[in-house]
Amino acid sequence: MSLVTRCPNCGTAFKVVADQLRVRNGLVRCGECQTVFDGRACLQPSSAAAPVEPAREGAQQAPAGQTPAPAVLRSRPAMLPAVSPWRDEGEASGAQDDDEDESRQTPAMPHVPAPPFSLPASVPEPEAVGAPPAAAEPVVDRTLRAEPQVWRPGPREPRLQQDDAAAEGLAVPGETRTRFSSATDSGRTPPAFMDDDHARASGRRWRLWAWACVLALLALGLQLAYVYRDVLATSAPPLRPALEAACRALGCEVGYPRRIERINITSSSLRALPGALAEAAADGAQGRSRMALHVVMRNRYDKPQPWPALILELTDISDTVVARKVLLPQDYLKPAQAGQPFGAGEEVSLVVPVDVHGIAVNGYQLDKFFP
Repeated sequence: MSLVTRCPNCGTAFKVVADQLRVRNGLVRCGECQTVFDGRACLQPSSAAAPVEPAREGAQQAPAGQTPAPAVLRSRPAMLPAVSPWRDEGEASGAQDDDEDESRQTPAMPHVPAPPFSLPASVPEPEAVGAPPAAAEPVVDRTLRAEPQVWRPGPREPRLQQDDAAAEGLAVPGETRTRFSSATDSGRTPPAFMDDDHARASGRRWRLWAWACVLALLALGLQLAYVYRDVLATSAPPLRPALEAACRALGCEVGYPRRIERINITSSSLRALPGALAEAAADGAQGRSRMALHVVMRNRYDKPQPWPALILELTDISDTVVARKVLLPQDYLKPAQAGQPFGAGEEVSLVVPVDVHGIAVNGYQLDKFFP
C-alpha cells in the first residue's frame, strides 16, 4: 500500500511504501531539496479533497438580458509523484504495485448524461483583459546602504567603576602583584612573556640546567674512562702516562691487553744441575735433587702484554702427576724485568731453578695462564 508524505522543508508531496519506511526506520530524503526527514511523522491522507477557490469579491455579474457563458472548469495540474529516494535494488515492482493499489482505491466516476446544449443567438464578445499592472520597482532604503556604525562604549556609570587606589589593596593569596595590575586584572598574573622578572628567572633556570647537564656528562665521561682505562691505554698509547698518574692517586692500575693464545713457549727442558747429587749426598738428605727449567717464550701479539704465570707439573714413570708448582712472573724474572710488560714480538730465554724432595721425576708438563 502506498502512502503520501510531505517534505517539511519545501512542501513537496510524494509517495512512499510502508516497506521502505520500515527498512529505513522512517527516514526519507526529499527529491527536490535533498532534506532527510521522518516520513512517518509527515504522512498525509492519500485522498485529500481538492481545494476550492473562493469566488472573487470583485467579480462582475452578468447582465440579466444575456445568457451566461458556460462556466470554465478550473483544474490544477496533477502533481506527478516524485521518485522515491533511497530505493533499494529489487524493489522495482513496488511502483507497479502502487499504481495497482491506487487504481483499486480510486472509485470510478458515475456517468451522468449531459443536458442538451444550444448556442445562443449572439455570443458576447469577450472583454479585453487588461494587462496586469507592471510591478513597481523595489525601492531600496538608503539606510540599508549606509555604512555600519561602529559601536563605541560610552562612559561607565559611577556605580560600576572601581577606584584604582582601592583596587591596589586587593590581592589574591598565593599570587604576586605586578606592575601590570589594575582595576580590571586585580590579582591576576600577566603572561609570562610580558613579565621581565619571570623571563630573568626562567633564563637562570635554563643556565642552571645547562651547567648541570655539562657536569653530568663530565662525570659520565670520567666513569667510562675509569672502567675502560685499559682499552683507552691500548688504543691510544699517548694517554697511558696520564692514566697511570691518575691511577696512582686513585690506587688502581692501568693494565695491558691479555691474549694468552699469542704467547708461545718455543722450547723448554728440565735438567738436573751439575753437582746437585753430590751436594745432596754430602748433606745426607736422600731423595733431594735440584733441577733447572729452561724456557724460551715469545710474544707474537703486536701490542705489549703482561707476563704470564707458568704451571709446572712433574710426572713419574707411569705419567702420573706427582707434583705441581706455579711460577709467578716475580719467581722467574729479575726485579727490573718484572716491572716491564712483555713487549710486542719480544722473545726471552729463562732458567728457573726447581727443588724436588722425595720423589722420582721421570717427566714434566708446562703450561701458561694469566692469573
